[in-house]
Amino acid sequence: MTYTETMRDRAHTAFTALHEGVGSLAFSDFPDYDNIGDSAIALGQHRFWTEAGITITHTSSRQATPRALFRSETTVAINGGGNFGGLYPELWEHKLRLAEELPAQTLLIQEPQSVVFPSQCDRDSFLERMAPRERLRIAVRDHHSFEQLRPDVDELHLAPDAVHLLGAIDAPAPSRERVVLARQDAESAHGRTVEDALDWPRDPLALAAHAWWSRRTTELPALTPLFQHSTAGWMARAEQRFATGVEILAAGEVIVTDRLHAMLIGLQLGRSVVAIDNSNRKLRNYAETWLEDAGADLTFTTAERAFGAH
Repeated sequence: MTYTETMRDRAHTAFTALHEGVGSLAFSDFPDYDNIGDSAIALGQHRFWTEAGITITHTSSRQATPRALFRSETTVAINGGGNFGGLYPELWEHKLRLAEELPAQTLLIQEPQSVVFPSQCDRDSFLERMAPRERLRIAVRDHHSFEQLRPDVDELHLAPDAVHLLGAIDAPAPSRERVVLARQDAESAHGRTVEDALDWPRDPLALAAHAWWSRRTTELPALTPLFQHSTAGWMARAEQRFATGVEILAAGEVIVTDRLHAMLIGLQLGRSVVAIDNSNRKLRNYAETWLEDAGADLTFTTAERAFGAH
């Protein structure tokens, strides 16, 4: 099997186990922001749920979560990604609230995540507010994350990222030798300005305006009904963001990046990928867990070698 087929099969097997017995769910924490990797996750999860015959009863972003979601008797699934543990406080608080406030009989599923506890306080909040929940399944994307949660979570799953469920990604032939996509946020490990580098771009005006107004629902709850879109409507937003990311990455014969999803999307485009680890070892942890025997056209290097001196 090809790399893409191998990883799709591994992801499908893991997601089938994670969703055992689930016939319908509410999708929480839809990523209505300009991190294209998180849109890829949402699309991969949606494809799995659709193919598995799981009904999505409701989809909402964290910003515009209806109060009724916290009373749901239907399984609630939280979007996967790299924000489990407190690295992004608003997203972390949303997960903790769901764990605390959902009815005891409601199953809460955390889709595959990388785990980073920035402080002991963040770990304590997990132990006090989420880990005690009986109806809880958590999936993690790498062995390091698994070991962090193993002592405290009964239903803990090891699963690849949902992007693999998208399979091979069609794209135009490359137009230049390489594309460099480098983080410009707190997870960057290189701490430098890279002349020819891009990062995930900001949303176009229409997407950005929608996300900005949805964030206002915290202060103006009366606006919340305006953002109760159909699942298809939310996924159209994810598709638009994802298409932008594919267009950027597909231009290069080689993709150089310290973003996990640029690495994974690049491999599913059939490109060679040169990866630089980020500040919390997210890329290497993932590659060591899943990719070393999968046939990935992947090489790791240092920021100094990839980007040159300061």
